[in-house]
Amino acid sequence: MNPKIVFFILLILSATGFISPPIALCAGIIFGLSLLHPYAADAKALSKFLLQASIVALGFGMNLREVLKAGRSGFLYTAIGITFAMLAGLAIGKLLSVRGTTSYLISTGTAICGGSAIAAVGPVIHASEEEMAVSLGLFLF
Repeated sequence: MNPKIVFFILLILSATGFISPPIALCAGIIFGLSLLHPYAADAKALSKFLLQASIVALGFGMNLREVLKAGRSGFLYTAIGITFAMLAGLAIGKLLSVRGTTSYLISTGTAICGGSAIAAVGPVIHASEEEMAVSLGLFLF
């Protein structure tokens, strides 16, 4: 079967909600392992934008009243927790001789919210593709 046709069928099924996200993820993995990506060059350029746009869209789905209510009571605890996680992560990275940018990305992901934080911070600190891949790969395990 033509990889372009399979790609668009899976894309439409995933985007419309006819299949659940875990099933869509498994289908994507099977597609990636068994067929050549018909739009590899375009996907590389588009994936960065889509990931950043998805993170912003997640923020729009939050209830602002609830965020403000939770923020007032938990701001200090959150700030202390994030600060501790960042400092501990950077110290452990230095202790294990992990490159500075990679250590920073891993610490950010640990302190905030995993892969989405790494995806948001990586372009800001000009992380290389290798550093991003290593940092994101850590959160898959």
